[in-house]
Amino acid sequence: MLKRSGVMFVLFVALAFAVPLVVADGPVAGRAGRAEVRYMEGMIDHHQMALDMAEDCLTKVETESFRAVCQGVIDAQTPEIETLRGWLREWYGIEYAPMAMSELMELMDLAPDAGMEMGHGDHTANPMTDMPMMMGMMAGLDRVEGAEYEAAWLEAMVDHHDDAVHMSERILERAEHADLRALAQQIIDDQTAEIERMESMLAEYEAAG
Repeated sequence: MLKRSGVMFVLFVALAFAVPLVVADGPVAGRAGRAEVRYMEGMIDHHQMALDMAEDCLTKVETESFRAVCQGVIDAQTPEIETLRGWLREWYGIEYAPMAMSELMELMDLAPDAGMEMGHGDHTANPMTDMPMMMGMMAGLDRVEGAEYEAAWLEAMVDHHDDAVHMSERILERAEHADLRALAQQIIDDQTAEIERMESMLAEYEAAG
């Protein structure tokens, strides 16, 4: 019996070392690697959009409870951006940084025709590609104030969080780095809970008329 157990242990160890492992500091080849890069770059930009919305919120709302919601978005997503940037650098040798909407607007004013040729080299993304999405995210917020602004902000952030959840669900089908998979699941859990909280807040606004 002991001899058999020893043989089984040897076989287990042999099989374990025969399976290729993804090292935490190395790239993943093929489709899985490309999916990881797309997800990390996309989530960095996506988080930056949420930060832009949250910063706008902090300049416009007066109630401390609502300001805490906006600050919570900043506190949660700022370190996630830095984590994703670090993994892109360590695993794939990619230096990638988000660009705030205010910077993109300034860039577009200074070089309105440059956006068609600009890529990821020295900034986050092609402004001509991301600008419509960012402008849509902020649409209408400048035309409302008070409780109406708060409700509109919550609705926009619910939609934004929902996109992040779906992005993270998709990457779990392909990502091989365990750290990235763990972060994607954390984003799903955290932002699903945040959606539920914001939907409850929206229901209160609706009830108040």
